[in-house]
Amino acid sequence: MSNLICRFGRDKVLLDMADEIVLPCFFDENLARNYSKTSYFFHEVSPVLLNNEASESVVGIAGRFIKDTTLEREQIFEEGKGLVKDAGSIRSSPSAIFLLILNNHRLIYVKETRDAPSKESFRSTLLRFLRDKHKEYIEEEYKRLNAAREEDANAERITKKDLHESTPKPTLELIPLTSEDGIEEFVRKYSILKTIEISLSDRNDENDNDPFFEAMQKKKDAIGSTKTLVKHNNPKGLDKDEAISEIAEATEQGNQTVKLSGIDNEGDILRGNNDNFQLRKPLDDLSSKPANAASDLYESFVGLVKSGLVKVPETSQKAKVIVESLAQRLFK
Repeated sequence: MSNLICRFGRDKVLLDMADEIVLPCFFDENLARNYSKTSYFFHEVSPVLLNNEASESVVGIAGRFIKDTTLEREQIFEEGKGLVKDAGSIRSSPSAIFLLILNNHRLIYVKETRDAPSKESFRSTLLRFLRDKHKEYIEEEYKRLNAAREEDANAERITKKDLHESTPKPTLELIPLTSEDGIEEFVRKYSILKTIEISLSDRNDENDNDPFFEAMQKKKDAIGSTKTLVKHNNPKGLDKDEAISEIAEATEQGNQTVKLSGIDNEGDILRGNNDNFQLRKPLDDLSSKPANAASDLYESFVGLVKSGLVKVPETSQKAKVIVESLAQRLFK
């Protein structure tokens, strides 16, 4: 489970460009990220209505992420002969099911096969598609506005530079949600925890529950910083109990990334980050159809929120309005 942070410059987030850029990235079946003999793409993608309560509709995007590739070999080992030249190839298409909850930008990612594509591959692929659709959006807006200006000579002249300034190229981060138990287990591996480095990421349309990091985020935004760090360092070792508490507070909403460095109990250098203590939950009997699996995935997510293992901010009023509009158009 991760927080998917998509921004278009300082002022626009994922939901602001949902119709124009984001949804087409998932629903355009012609999109693929290719290199060599490997292709990444989305399949069986559909919008899903996860909750239809009067107070707040919850809308998600469910689908399958596929890595289509060809595995090749040049030689094999045979008993009594050793290495033998034996060229061969086999087609392989490992996959994962995903659910992106639009209200809070949380991504639930379920590997279906042992060699399922990684979440980083998902992020890289989606970013490629976002930038492709962003380019199309700029071109279409430029043509539309120019056509309008031909009909009205008094209309303001808009350049592509103007459009890029109002809607910059998208950026995309995928920050794992963490488990305090996982954090403690990993931190206890250190004999000496020398350094904790917390990087503040750009956020979606949400606030941090922790007042310290909320204040730091506001200072970061106000000063226009592209990278803000909180760093603790002590060559003799930081307090591990305090470290566990602060890392948990920093990472519980998926808005900050953490890097740890020190010496483990064997005397070797040990480094870690959010991936080492990310929240995972096993699921049984999940439907092989993404749209059907979505309700179980969401129910599991809500259960973790109710138990306090996952922290999510209250949906902003702006986000509620956009999601309600999507729900009306897509399902009613």
